[in-house]
Amino acid sequence: MTVKHQIRCFDSDILVFETDRCFNVNIQTRSNPLGFGRTLCAYDSLEQAVESAEHFCMVYQIAKEHGYYLKEDELVRHERRPIAVAWIMERRLTSREWMDLLSRAETVS
Repeated sequence: MTVKHQIRCFDSDILVFETDRCFNVNIQTRSNPLGFGRTLCAYDSLEQAVESAEHFCMVYQIAKEHGYYLKEDELVRHERRPIAVAWIMERRLTSREWMDLLSRAETVS
């Protein structure tokens, strides 16, 4: 696998790897940079994968500011419903929409 794109994001790196069949978007913590991290999603084109990586970094930073953390394939926070990474990647919410969504979740719970 070859790294095609890398973003420093909060306490992690978001990486786009090229494999034989696709482009994987992975997250890897900077405290344990061995291996290739955890795959979040895969795309047919490099452009899609890079856009997805940039989008996830924005979402992840906002989520961390609201007390969420990544566990497996979900963003979780105590006493809140987990948010699936796949759902996040499909929606492409803006930073404002994402902050509003998390703020509403805080007032509902």
